[in-house]
Amino acid sequence: MRRRFIISLVTAFGVLLTVLVGAFTYSSVEKRFTTEIEYDVYQLQEKLSAELARYSEIPVVLSADPRLKRLLRVPKSKRLYKEINLLLNNWNTRLNSDVIYLMDRSGLTLAASNADAPQSFVGHNYHYRPYFQQAIEGHKGRYYALGVVSDKRGYYFSYPVWDGEVITGVLTLKVDLSIIDSIWDQQKFDYLIADPLGVVFYSSRDEWLYQSLSILSDQQKETIRDSRRYGDSSLSHLTKFSALEDIEAQEALHLGLPNRAPEHVLVSNTDLGSAGWRIYGFIPTSDAWPVVTQSVLIFATFYGLLVLVLTAWLQTVKTQRKLARLNDELEQKVDSRTASLEETNTKLRQSIQQYEDTEKALRQTENELIQTAKLAMLGELSASINHEINQPLAAMRTYTENSIKLMERERYESVNGNLKQLNELIGMVADIVARFKIFARKQNLEGKARASLDDAITASLKLSAASFIKKGIQIACHIPEKELMVNADTVQLEQVILNLLNNASQAVDSAQSPEIGIKVETFLDRVSIHVWDNGPGIDNDTKKKIFSPFYTTKKEGLGLGLTICRRIVEGFSGSLQISDHPTGGAEFTITLQRLYEGDSPQ
Repeated sequence: MRRRFIISLVTAFGVLLTVLVGAFTYSSVEKRFTTEIEYDVYQLQEKLSAELARYSEIPVVLSADPRLKRLLRVPKSKRLYKEINLLLNNWNTRLNSDVIYLMDRSGLTLAASNADAPQSFVGHNYHYRPYFQQAIEGHKGRYYALGVVSDKRGYYFSYPVWDGEVITGVLTLKVDLSIIDSIWDQQKFDYLIADPLGVVFYSSRDEWLYQSLSILSDQQKETIRDSRRYGDSSLSHLTKFSALEDIEAQEALHLGLPNRAPEHVLVSNTDLGSAGWRIYGFIPTSDAWPVVTQSVLIFATFYGLLVLVLTAWLQTVKTQRKLARLNDELEQKVDSRTASLEETNTKLRQSIQQYEDTEKALRQTENELIQTAKLAMLGELSASINHEINQPLAAMRTYTENSIKLMERERYESVNGNLKQLNELIGMVADIVARFKIFARKQNLEGKARASLDDAITASLKLSAASFIKKGIQIACHIPEKELMVNADTVQLEQVILNLLNNASQAVDSAQSPEIGIKVETFLDRVSIHVWDNGPGIDNDTKKKIFSPFYTTKKEGLGLGLTICRRIVEGFSGSLQISDHPTGGAEFTITLQRLYEGDSPQ
């Protein structure tokens, strides 16, 4: 009974603390959200005000152009009409505005930057627009509305065209308010921009567009519709407030269309210039719940662990008393268990020995696999070997037949020359055979991992030369320093480079001007060898799997060549990577430790 009471008390106390933590977290998150939207709304207001201010004085400057006045004097001149349309189009392109157009005193559009467009403003009368009425009275005009012709949202700046002391027309510049999207590309909240009546004319949510923040009277709705400012919008209210001033004073409110469940949001707002616009920023309070939930779960987990620790500690105190009594019994059991442990240790030693034997066999298998790959590569080069040896053999046969005939004619000096040529050709054949014999031999596992980079690259190029010549492949080789030494076995390094060259030669089969390059970069403690080609390159998916065993893009390939190459390079604490070459094609990069005289490989 007492135990149940304690558990109930601890649980109730934990629930109370959890509720307090949740309430405090919600309050903190709400304050942080409020601060964030206040800052973001201010940033949007600053950027948008600056962008609109950039356009506000442009009609004032452009209206003074005498070419506009000439068209207003002679509005039926076709030459002036074309000239002014072109002029307005040039201005519009340079200013990156939506449309620039010129109206006469009656509001009829005489010329426009979009005169040649299907939705041209030319011929349309805008005398009812407030921006025209403001300008025709000699003032700067500003107005926001949906375009009657284009049906695009825009902000209009206008200014009268003065011809002496008389206003003869109005020049208007329309700015597409999609600039808001470009200046606010990192929004963290939902926002809207409303006019002085609270009608939303720009919003991050489409369903809010052309609706009213507050409840409008029928007369207000009729006046807005008569102005054709927002088309045929229903002007539904998004809140239950009847006065816009009440909304501006709120820090949180319920927002949504009448036919939908309202959403509780935190709100911040600020004025936007002299037009009476106001920017509102919103963050749903539901965004705070994941943070609150996480905080509550963390605290509940911590509290539960604390209770468990205290419970364990109390249990430990009780257990220590029992352990004292059991200590003697355990000492007696230790002796009986010792024999079992010794038997287990014997089995463990046997397992370790089996592991070492298996590891040794694995190393042997790896070396045999590397040697097999090397011989397979020689098989691929067999055609080149045959071609390279057949040439001097054919020449030797010719010299021999020629020498027999010369001997019959007793032309011994010519015979002597032929024998010298034969001796040189024999040396050439011996050099070719020696190259392939050296490459084919097994690695000396007891030898030092110290290789001459010049020798390895030169030998690889010689082994590939005949194949490259036959395919018409150009070789570009750049080694900035001589006598470079690296931490690698010479034969195995030749195998890696030769494998990469062979892959590159297959990659450029379809290239019009096939080219393969080797570039060496030297650093203080390492050397990088870049092998590249101008083939079609390798896509990103293939790059991720290209070093995996048995993965190949060749019809007859085993998918082990690059796997073995990377294994060889990593065996010398190096790396083998693939990337795209700047001029196209693929590029493999071997990075090895650079050795100086007296250095020992690591």
